[in-house]
Amino acid sequence: MASSAVADSFTSRDEAKKAKALQEARAAGTAAPETDAATGKMINPHNPQFITAAPWYLNQSKPSLKHQQAWNLKTPGSKDWYKRGTKGDIKTKFLKGACSNCGAMTHQVKECMERPRKVKAEHDGKNLMPDEHIESLELDYEGKRDRWNGFQPDDYREVIEEWEKVEGERRKVKAAEMEERAKLKERLKAQKRALKKKRKQRRRQLRRQAEGKDGEGTDTGDSEGGTDSDTDTDTDSDSDASDDEDLGEKMKDFDKTTATTAAKDDKLRTTTRNLRIREDTAKYLLNLDVNSAFYDPKSRSMRDNPLKHLKEEDQGSFRGDNFVRNAGDAKHLAELTVFAWDAYKHGEKVHDTAQPTQALKMWQVFKERSKNLKETQQAELLEKYGGGGDLEGPK
Repeated sequence: MASSAVADSFTSRDEAKKAKALQEARAAGTAAPETDAATGKMINPHNPQFITAAPWYLNQSKPSLKHQQAWNLKTPGSKDWYKRGTKGDIKTKFLKGACSNCGAMTHQVKECMERPRKVKAEHDGKNLMPDEHIESLELDYEGKRDRWNGFQPDDYREVIEEWEKVEGERRKVKAAEMEERAKLKERLKAQKRALKKKRKQRRRQLRRQAEGKDGEGTDTGDSEGGTDSDTDTDTDSDSDASDDEDLGEKMKDFDKTTATTAAKDDKLRTTTRNLRIREDTAKYLLNLDVNSAFYDPKSRSMRDNPLKHLKEEDQGSFRGDNFVRNAGDAKHLAELTVFAWDAYKHGEKVHDTAQPTQALKMWQVFKERSKNLKETQQAELLEKYGGGGDLEGPK
């Protein structure tokens, strides 16, 4: 018990009986439990004696569970972080035990983060660096695992400013591109209006020539020289316009049966035909009878032949998933696997997956020997009992 924790004190028989009866009464709830002298809390009366009894060398006379606490328990740390920078002390001479490269007392030369000097600080004693802040923080469980512990928002301000500069430059470039695009659009509109005006003048001139009239005085601002000099350009522009119109009509007809495939660049947009093949009928649509082959929608498999009630030539190419498994070399592969299993049971070191070439060669040799053995047995039986002519069919 905690009240009789001191082991070197003598206890009589009557006192021991009284203490035992008191402990039983406390466990039964008829007596008040003991109170911890250190914390003032109640001591559980159901605790065993090896927990409540303190060691003799602690000289603990009052009931307490203080001896159960860890003697080297560290106090939980705070949210503080390591102090950065240096102390700012000014040194006039090199001190013994300091870093031979920079002269700081808080680290050695192999831990120095400064550029290796040509003449060490221990030799010339000049430009001695101040000491860094060395702290030993006793962080608690949450402090060790807090990823934001020690975060300084001022350091991130540089990143924000850098991105703001980048965003500002990007907006300037975009504004310049938009302005250039607007100018180009206006220039193209002006060229289009001028071309339209020339076409109208050319059509009016051709119409008057066809009516037998002279082209003089068609427009007050035009002269004969101007019309003659612009004849070639007008003809070229008319031919280009007609070609563009023909191309537009062709593209309209082509778009009815084609789809546009998008590219990364709008200038590289290509028009191709729809790549999806709709000729193959889905397997579950081959036979709509509910009593036909079962189709599993989860695995998309139809193992049985949905058209097995038709003739051989009318069944088509798809005859069930199991038909593919038994076609081609699948049957030979299954026979090779069974042969490898049987050979391994009889003591042969063969494996169809680890050594496929060896297994295939052994299987071929086995089939050849089996065929020769069968022919030899048949020849021996014919030689012994005769009847070779009966094996031949009637002529």
